[in-house]
Amino acid sequence: MNNRSQNLGAIVSCAICAILVSIGVVRLLSYSLGPVGDVLRSSIVGFLCYDPDSLFSVQFFKLLATPTVVAGIYFFFRWRNSGRPTSPEAAQLRRAHRLDFESPLLRGVLTTLITLHWLAMEWWKFNTEGFYPWSPLESRWLNLGVLIASQALAFWSMKYLSFEPLNRDGA
Repeated sequence: MNNRSQNLGAIVSCAICAILVSIGVVRLLSYSLGPVGDVLRSSIVGFLCYDPDSLFSVQFFKLLATPTVVAGIYFFFRWRNSGRPTSPEAAQLRRAHRLDFESPLLRGVLTTLITLHWLAMEWWKFNTEGFYPWSPLESRWLNLGVLIASQALAFWSMKYLSFEPLNRDGA
């Protein structure tokens, strides 16, 4: 793969990740019952906000849950590994601390841990009063299915949405 296609892959990966992280931040802030949530719900990004009266909002928006967290992790490791190494030893150390987003084992472990986090939150949401907002439109079993689909989407996208810039030598 030539340098130009690697750069294009990095730009596309960063753009997709930036969109996902932005969606996740807006969604998280929209759960706020205070003025921040009200401002977001009445703004142009209101369609991204939590709406207890919308089946899509309460049930199927979870499809982006795991990919959004993976995008945040991707940005963290791009930031951590940014810049040029100053010595061969520094370059070797940087390569040793990079995550191989193309590894099926890493993708499986990472997406499973994130999904287990979401599943625990769903369990607490349905079993603990006042833990997290929920709507009568939600179904516990459909939430489970959507979160598993979210894991599958994240697992697939880690491989094919050009996460290779983390694996380049960068020397």
